[in-house]
Amino acid sequence: MATISNNGTTKQKSRLDLDGFSYIKDRSTSEKTYWRCIKYSTHHCHSRLHTCVVTNNIIKPPTQHTCKTDGTAIELRRFDEQIAHRARHTQETPDIIVTNCYKGKNT
Repeated sequence: MATISNNGTTKQKSRLDLDGFSYIKDRSTSEKTYWRCIKYSTHHCHSRLHTCVVTNNIIKPPTQHTCKTDGTAIELRRFDEQIAHRARHTQETPDIIVTNCYKGKNT
């Protein structure tokens, strides 16, 4: 299942996660959104996919990746996103936020 995050990168670009790989929004038309592998610049991976603008369903499946998937990096990014979300939307102190997020990962 593909999940789209609206604050998925350091430059606040949309990010799509699918099958252990991450994609950033490359461009959009009135019908399609074009996504490219998040490791396009660092590992020269040219994998791409297309989704429907209205339904976010995958129109064209991803092409072959030349980069490797890294489950640890994905989990760390989710952990960081959870901390940032709690910091913006709660009145908890930083140590409580980190402790609660860490407890959530260990269960």
